[in-house]
Amino acid sequence: MGDPSIRTATDDDAPAMAVIYNHAVLHTTATFDTVEQSVADRRGWLASDALQLALVAEAGGSVIGWASLWQWSPRAAYEHTAESSVYVASTAQRCGVGRALCEAALEAAPAVGLHVVVAQVCAENAAALALAGRFGFARVGTLREVGFKFGRWLDVVVLQRFV
Repeated sequence: MGDPSIRTATDDDAPAMAVIYNHAVLHTTATFDTVEQSVADRRGWLASDALQLALVAEAGGSVIGWASLWQWSPRAAYEHTAESSVYVASTAQRCGVGRALCEAALEAAPAVGLHVVVAQVCAENAAALALAGRFGFARVGTLREVGFKFGRWLDVVVLQRFV
């Protein structure tokens, strides 16, 4: 797979974004959601004031991944801090799509007024932890057994990066 093109997500991307996210919901610990989201849910999320940036990766005319920077907290003092998320279609993983999305989101972060980007990653998600490390995210803590999915307790590693 060649380099994907990265662009701002639009309402028309919601169906593909939902498919990618729902695969993660059903099969991975990349998200602690346990219920699939509808296309309407994704469209509502794209329209939310809490969303600071949403990007998609395209290859061959299809959306193969997405990234977002989401409001860390609704409290005013946190307005320059966002949480990052990156999701890649199962058929496009380990092809550089996540890296391209992460790079584009971090490059855009200052333009949307951010100072810090935070990532919360399941401790067993080695690929996501490695990706965060490649982009200079530093571990700032581990939240023990805060999630329960697939019949087991899961830890979350909290990371941050200044932009």
